[in-house]
Amino acid sequence: MISVPVAKLDHNTEDPAARRELAGIHHPESGALARARRGFLAGCGLPLAWQGRAAFTILETGFGIGLNFLAAWDAWRQDPGRARRLHFVSVEGRPFAREDLAAVLAGFDEVAPLAQALCGLWPPPLAGFHRLHFDGGHVMLTLVLGAPADCLPQMVARADALFLEGFGPAREASTWSPAVVRELARLAAPGATVATATIAGGVRSVLAHAGFRIEKVNAGGHEMFTGVRDGAAQAGAANPARRAAVIGGGLAGTLAAERLVMRGWDVALVDAREARSTAAVGLLRPIANLRDATNAQISRAAFLYALQHYRALQYDGYPLQWDQPGVLQLASGDDEARRFEAITRAQGYPAEVLQYVDAEQAAHIAGRPTRGPGWWFARGSLVSPESLAIASLARAGTGITRVARRRVDRLEREGSQWRALDAGGRVVAEAPILILANAADAKRLLPQARLALSAVRGQVTYLPPDPGRRLGAIVAGSGYVAPTGDGGYCVGATYQHDDTDESVRAGDHVGNLERAESMLPGFTSGVDARTLLGWTGLRATVPDRLPIFGAAAVEGVHVATGLGSRGLLWGPLGAELLACQLSGEPLPLSRDHMGAISPRRFLS
Repeated sequence: MISVPVAKLDHNTEDPAARRELAGIHHPESGALARARRGFLAGCGLPLAWQGRAAFTILETGFGIGLNFLAAWDAWRQDPGRARRLHFVSVEGRPFAREDLAAVLAGFDEVAPLAQALCGLWPPPLAGFHRLHFDGGHVMLTLVLGAPADCLPQMVARADALFLEGFGPAREASTWSPAVVRELARLAAPGATVATATIAGGVRSVLAHAGFRIEKVNAGGHEMFTGVRDGAAQAGAANPARRAAVIGGGLAGTLAAERLVMRGWDVALVDAREARSTAAVGLLRPIANLRDATNAQISRAAFLYALQHYRALQYDGYPLQWDQPGVLQLASGDDEARRFEAITRAQGYPAEVLQYVDAEQAAHIAGRPTRGPGWWFARGSLVSPESLAIASLARAGTGITRVARRRVDRLEREGSQWRALDAGGRVVAEAPILILANAADAKRLLPQARLALSAVRGQVTYLPPDPGRRLGAIVAGSGYVAPTGDGGYCVGATYQHDDTDESVRAGDHVGNLERAESMLPGFTSGVDARTLLGWTGLRATVPDRLPIFGAAAVEGVHVATGLGSRGLLWGPLGAELLACQLSGEPLPLSRDHMGAISPRRFLS
């Protein structure tokens, strides 16, 4: 995979002739949308091929301005026999900037609402996988930014139809290399259809050698190649009913249950607690480091996906308390400030994701004096975890059966079923698929997985509303200070190993206040720690600081835990990944990144 952000990958050529060519190709009057329908959709047997299917996947090389996606989405909307879920996976090495994409698509009135929705969710130019949801999550675009030769080997998907690059080998030689076409064949399901607008020499033979039966056809006056992947086509019947038991009703378990229910699963959600208890708010921001290590790469995908997930919940009217005031992460001193600046310069982040700010800019953003410079995450957010759980359960509706105040003592397998049993041997839940989402306690129930989990105590402190205590953004660094919505602030958090005492301590309030004061001089002036309220919980941490999502090396058992102090960052994308793995749908992460967070990594 490309390991650094993609900087400036729009079609910004300075060649006037190339600009005119692109404008002509993509102009509404050129009939581009009609060609997409006659050529790619009809050439792949759509919409008939997706009818009656639970899910249908289209794989494309060369997203361009997205006309093939918009045409497929529009056809799906208009087809009463459509598949329940449409996946569209597309690779693009030179993505348009959002404003340029919107300008080019502005003239396509026929699909204007869809084009506006696409532009509204269009990601910043960051390399890797971007999963975008439309139509209540029934249409999913997985936009993979990078060269096909790099990205296709990282894909885990089974394509039912392939829309291949319209330019021939003379212009896009790398896209038509034998290695790339072999990857396309690997990703194509037996019987998958294929269409390409090019009839350039060599294309037929390279596709034929990879296992496609190709013919030249006339599509409304334009010649093109269409074909079929060797092998029997997949059955079009809907998937049978699916059942899972999720052990753990916290953030990871609730998010995983909701993602499964949205794919037609019935889920038993087992929660040992008497009542849910969480901090008032939590932070959402990505990770950045000089080496652009795996945790930073995955965090970018997780960050952008989480923003979309929270926005959709709020937009659809679910009771999510989510706000986007931005996160100002202050450097601890001169050395860290130089490191922050070097990372920003080396990685080339778009300003909407991350930028370095000096001490004056930091103070302006915070609206008060700060200890110095730092990073500004303009899209950094805060979320109420309690409201997220409520919103997730509301969206899932009757698909989730909650089993409260039942602690699972052990697991057993009976035939094809997993049973979760209490201390008295009574069945708490039973299903063919079991998901362990019970934080650090997961290693007790599945010791053979050797999950490297620890419980780390954390306490936050609540500052009451005070007109003199104002802040223009979330501030992080040595802990964090975040508004709670009632005019007060949540200050945190302690990080204490080998300590499972969940009582609130005045001494920890003192520590939290000191951390806040070190970042924001004068912010806690006059506060008496003995009068403050707080909350304490246990994080499930992992030595490599990556979450755990995926199939365990035990048949039918999956894991969703290890979120540490970044549950709001890792949780939504991890839950989406798990649901796609279990449902046989294209994955929203690369193969390498999926392996990096797999529970099987502890067995090596």
